[in-house]
Amino acid sequence: MASYGLSVVNDGGVISIDSEYSRLCVLQSGTYSGSTSVGVSFNPVITTQEPPLIFIRPNNNGGSVSIGCSISGSPGNWTGMTISGAVNTSIAGKYFVGGFAALPVSPFGMRLWDGTGKLIFDSGTPSAVFTRFFQNWTYVKSTQDAQGFYTNWYSSPFSSSADEYLMINNASMRMLSGDNIGRVPRVVFEFSASQLWFTTTAINNPFAFSLPAIFAKMVA
Repeated sequence: MASYGLSVVNDGGVISIDSEYSRLCVLQSGTYSGSTSVGVSFNPVITTQEPPLIFIRPNNNGGSVSIGCSISGSPGNWTGMTISGAVNTSIAGKYFVGGFAALPVSPFGMRLWDGTGKLIFDSGTPSAVFTRFFQNWTYVKSTQDAQGFYTNWYSSPFSSSADEYLMINNASMRMLSGDNIGRVPRVVFEFSASQLWFTTTAINNPFAFSLPAIFAKMVA
């Protein structure tokens, strides 16, 4: 909480606006649809130093959906993202891009800057809130392809409200393994069995896994 300035507390006693700290803002949102992978450009580009947070909600196809992502650009100039699925499969759903920074979009209302001059609140920038996270994964199985790569499958029961999105930045970062390639993670929504899967693929086969699944929703 700010020692001076402005703090706004909601009915639940939670600080929703503070003149020292940014809230999680929605910098872009929309839908995606395509075969195998979909490119999305950020307009305008996102100027945060840290990469933006990517949240998705794939359409329920009654079966399973495999999802990964990558972010294009560099600190201060993030230009877009690619949402990828399994080879030769269609993917579709909703997304929003979040960051701890506001955009100067409102022609009227209220803006707040922190002590360094960074814009941390604009009454025209939508916000988002984290709703839950979990790390209670169960190792289920390993498969091996013709090249010798192992894929480990970790599962957790999955159910969510219609307005929850999963952060998939975790599915774009290689994890450590016993070689110089690393473990490639991926997220699989298995709607038919109400399961959420994280998979890791590597030439070696480490089993330790504790990445969190983080959910959020957009708010007014």
